[in-house]
Amino acid sequence: MVSTLLVRASESERLARFATNNRVARLISRPFIAGSTVAEGIAAARDLVAAGRTVSLDLVGEHVTSETEADRATDGYEATIAAMAEAELRSGVSIKPSQLGTELDVDRARARLTRLAEEAGAADLHVTLDMEDSSTTETTVKLVEALHGDGHTHVGCALQTALHRTPDDVERLNELGASVRLCKGAYAESARIAHQHRGAVDDAFQRCATALLERGTYPRFATHDHQIIGHVRREARRLGRTTDGYEFQMLYGVRTDVQQRLVEIGEHLCIYVPFGEAWYAYFMRRLAERPTNVLFFLRALTG
Repeated sequence: MVSTLLVRASESERLARFATNNRVARLISRPFIAGSTVAEGIAAARDLVAAGRTVSLDLVGEHVTSETEADRATDGYEATIAAMAEAELRSGVSIKPSQLGTELDVDRARARLTRLAEEAGAADLHVTLDMEDSSTTETTVKLVEALHGDGHTHVGCALQTALHRTPDDVERLNELGASVRLCKGAYAESARIAHQHRGAVDDAFQRCATALLERGTYPRFATHDHQIIGHVRREARRLGRTTDGYEFQMLYGVRTDVQQRLVEIGEHLCIYVPFGEAWYAYFMRRLAERPTNVLFFLRALTG
């Protein structure tokens, strides 16, 4: 119930304006947001790479309402890719399709994404399309298929095991040869299309993880759940996958103790590094994933 309310709150423009203009709220969000500028995102990425991680940078933002905003987001990602190339960060970028205007004109959004894919490819960067709410799922998978058809095989996407359709999407992308970031999902969806209980989501994650380890192209497991981490490692050993054949992904500032342990035991670990001004929706979904943080956040907001 609390998680659902937080997800709904993440969609509120009024609350977003309040939080982003609130000094205390910005301070509280800072451990989970690498900064507001490209330079701050790159600085955080450098530190993580020096500590044995790779990174996927995310210029936070989604659901633009004009072509101008979509062009601005594209420019921001071009600057990010150029900065990563200059810093010789051979990792990746994460992009929300709605940030490039898929809800306005999917063809224009695809053109923007193609431009970014070309620049990322030249910089030896992987591109992951973040998965948003269920209304965007088919569009996102089709964009990956279209980009692979154009030769951009360094583009993949996230899939959410909360959705009933995800096992089929896993097979669809396995056949394509696209890399998948597998996550649980942080959106409030109806029982018609999504599992409603955490145990069912976890079971689906484990089944999809096995399918990716069996037939996938460099699967990326986005989880902080030690039980799922254990499942992935056991299945990788059973199937003969070395640690060079997959990776774990975790969020910037979350479960840093587990992050360090994975690096110490020789697992590949990529950190999802969000930065930018439009941090509110991202942060609220992180609270939804860990509702025990809510009271702390609300107390700080009210002084």
